[in-house]
Amino acid sequence: MAQVFWAARDLDGMFAGNHSFILIYLNQNESLIRTKPESENGTKFVTLGGHLKGGNLIFIANQQADVQCVKEVLNPSLAGFWSDFDMEENRITPPSGGGWSFAIKLEELAYKYESNTATKTQEYGLLNFNCATWVNTLLKVAGVSQSERIKTGEFSGVDWGEEDLLDESLFK
Repeated sequence: MAQVFWAARDLDGMFAGNHSFILIYLNQNESLIRTKPESENGTKFVTLGGHLKGGNLIFIANQQADVQCVKEVLNPSLAGFWSDFDMEENRITPPSGGGWSFAIKLEELAYKYESNTATKTQEYGLLNFNCATWVNTLLKVAGVSQSERIKTGEFSGVDWGEEDLLDESLFK
């Protein structure tokens, strides 16, 4: 059964701060609808995240640094002094039981965000309206309780915006 995590890694090229994203571990028989799984050491996974592009908060599945940090955890020999992203992950309890159906729902909502922001952009803000805000809103729209989101959105290092919310209609 798929397992879903709120994950955080070091920011690309910055000395402080975390980048949040959704990490989904899939069993060998599972796959999502649109996102091709990555794999490392026999473990299949997918990442879903909000990222900065052109001043806007956009959705990217399996973004390169997100994938690399997961691979570094699954295969520590890949981590180097300069490339190490120091990922942490907090497992999310699906609100309706099944991990695979919850993973499919998250993917569906993420792609709805992508479609909706193609015409109505969401400005990116470092302290709010960022990757953590994107994850928090995605999980809220998917039915994850506020207490679960607060618990799973806490990481070591500097977090900004993990308790803020975007306009929920962007995910519908």
